[in-house]
Amino acid sequence: MRTPPIPENEALRLDALRTACCAYAPREERFDRITRTAKRLLHVPIALISIIEQDEQWFRSVQGLEVAHTPRDISFCSYVVGLNQPFCIPDTLNDPDFSDNPLVTGPPGIRSYLGWPLEIAPGVAVGSLCVIDTLPRTFGKEDFDALRDLAGMAEAELKANADANLQTKLLMRLSALQRQGALDPLTGCWNICGFRELLALGFEDARKHGTDLAVCHLHVNNLQEVADATGYTNLDAVTPLLAQVLRQRLPPQGALARLGPLDFCALIPSASPLALEQELAKLTFPRAMVDLPNSKLKVEISLTVHVAWLADLGPSATPNSLWAHAVAASGVRD
Repeated sequence: MRTPPIPENEALRLDALRTACCAYAPREERFDRITRTAKRLLHVPIALISIIEQDEQWFRSVQGLEVAHTPRDISFCSYVVGLNQPFCIPDTLNDPDFSDNPLVTGPPGIRSYLGWPLEIAPGVAVGSLCVIDTLPRTFGKEDFDALRDLAGMAEAELKANADANLQTKLLMRLSALQRQGALDPLTGCWNICGFRELLALGFEDARKHGTDLAVCHLHVNNLQEVADATGYTNLDAVTPLLAQVLRQRLPPQGALARLGPLDFCALIPSASPLALEQELAKLTFPRAMVDLPNSKLKVEISLTVHVAWLADLGPSATPNSLWAHAVAASGVRD
């Protein structure tokens, strides 16, 4: 197996992606939308936005896999970054550089690959938008054109991370190790630890600027029944799909956390109580429709929703009291 090349500007590249918090950041709908589109347009089972860190590739968005990262030295996207150009393999089993790669001989069984570099600055590729098939295939001009256009959208979103929203503010305060520890590896959402820090930051901002804030707790009522009925014996296969649907229902400034096997929580900042009520309408709908691609089914998941409003708690409210009010009936603990 050939080792991926290291870019000549590696030190600059790593500094740029870390300054922009490209890796070890929560997954967001703006990136999921791109990978979903890539998967659909190119008719592949797997599509990824990967960020190449020093020793591993981290998936900023993933369709068709249940992992958050893989080692860099076996990563196909490392070749895209190392060469800073599109990279295509029609059939890995006919390529001696890749036929013995663990990602070919084992899960997910990569047989063909097409990746496009994502630059955060001219000549500085931090990752790749890629599509993967488990069958050999020849990618045509239309495939290349579609992936190029989608990669341009992904690049624009990575550069937009410099915008000062709550999540970016928190990420900039944390080291890479702390960011990893603040995320749920299954769904790419914040975990309880990270969410509590984000809530404290959002509370501080709301008090400082006189804005409003809500914490929305969502309990999943029938996940096991859905999994059993559709043949998904492992709930871990359904949960990331549900998390994507919930991210689609968030307003742009919202953030999602996974608190436990059946519990999610969202933080929604807003300029006013009226605006907040409008932004919560979609998120609080008590049913979620989830596509299960392996069985080609769309299933309905029932949710119990409880919202805690900062404005309702009065001037004596604290981040802890807002959190406690949101999850009071859930049994969720720190």
